[in-house]
Amino acid sequence: MARKVRRIALLIAIFMVIAVWLPLEVLAAGPKNVVYLIGDGMSATQRRAPEEVLGRKLVMNTFPAVGLYTTYCLDTLVTDSAAAGTALATGHKTNSGVISVDPTGKVAYETLAEAAKRLGKSVGLVTTTAITDATPAVFGAHIIDRAQQNEIAEQYLEQGFAVYMGGGLRHFIPQSEKGSKRKDDRDLTHEFADAGYSVVKNKGELGSLEITKNTKVLGLFSQSNMPHHVDRSPDHPTLSEMTAAAIKVLKQNPKGFFLMVEGGRVDHGCHANDPVAAIFDTEELDRAVTVAVDFQKEDPDTFIFVGGDHETGGMGLGIGLDYFVKPEVVRNGRKTYEWVGGTFSKKGGDPVAVLSEATGIDDFTPEEVKAINMAAENVKVKKKSANAYNPNWLAFVYADIMSRRSHIGWTSWAHTASPVVVTCAGPGSENFVGYYDNTDPARKLAALWGIELKTWNVQ
Repeated sequence: MARKVRRIALLIAIFMVIAVWLPLEVLAAGPKNVVYLIGDGMSATQRRAPEEVLGRKLVMNTFPAVGLYTTYCLDTLVTDSAAAGTALATGHKTNSGVISVDPTGKVAYETLAEAAKRLGKSVGLVTTTAITDATPAVFGAHIIDRAQQNEIAEQYLEQGFAVYMGGGLRHFIPQSEKGSKRKDDRDLTHEFADAGYSVVKNKGELGSLEITKNTKVLGLFSQSNMPHHVDRSPDHPTLSEMTAAAIKVLKQNPKGFFLMVEGGRVDHGCHANDPVAAIFDTEELDRAVTVAVDFQKEDPDTFIFVGGDHETGGMGLGIGLDYFVKPEVVRNGRKTYEWVGGTFSKKGGDPVAVLSEATGIDDFTPEEVKAINMAAENVKVKKKSANAYNPNWLAFVYADIMSRRSHIGWTSWAHTASPVVVTCAGPGSENFVGYYDNTDPARKLAALWGIELKTWNVQ
């Protein structure tokens, strides 16, 4: 008996020595895989409205753990995506427009993606906006101004994450190429290729990738943002297809992965006050959630987080004294404000016919026809609408008609300070229940991994 006790004591001592000697990263526990899904501009109403239009519950709304968090940043109650994303990615607040550094730009904040890489995991960033836009950038870059997207692209190359997918080609190609926004002759697509990345630019190339344990992917599927989901062409992969492809790459790592997936154009639809764009882009984000859930069935050691960076538009179900929302109006919508504005500006034609094709409406009222024709004249003389986020007058009238007819209201063309709903599933999800701040999710996840997120001085 005494010998057995001594043996147990020796084993405990050995374990304690190893625990002291090994770095914290080696001992980190928590979920092996994390899929961190962010609906830009998405809170409670954006998550509820699609259920009425689709006639079913969103998968993201079936998760067992439900929370709510505030979104204010250091310099304003109503945040932007850079500051809100920094909080979600690093656990630190900063000023509006700032990407994962303090307001002076002198202190950098480690992101969940960087921490995952520190733990030996593979990392991916996927979005329907430009990959260099604010939300993906806060996970893979450190810069004082979110507008410096060329520099963000360069930092991605230095980070060396396994997967980058979205739009934003114009920030990777030299200034001599059509559509480039660079001010130099660097061709980052070639530099990524030289660094071992497969560079793909359409759905076919993405689908034909041969994936091995060493595969790295840079997917750039449009010059700027990718089209809204209902406007996309066959060459554009959907958000759910990009998510599935990213997981196929990242799961090759036996230590697991961190994948950030952004439904970035939900925000743009809400800025435009277009219920069709907002709702169907949210539905597509939910398909990406389904991809994550399907993978979780394959590997249960997977944590899924679905939240938003902030709310956009002050979206409401109901207008004035009318309780009765008409979801069938949105259900019949075929195109978005963006398609309307682009189609009429490029091709002209009968504006009523253009809106009929986009809305599925063939019985516009005389008042609506008058507004449509006046808007078309404003487009011809290049007069901007009242909404800077939806400046094409015909697109503005389209969004107004769809909102009024569906009885979906808006308080703003910008962001609001409304708290954001979050749902989670998988190991550790119980820690995300409650009402807290947007800096808490990153800290909670780091704690599950058994680490603290670092800071360092920027040279």
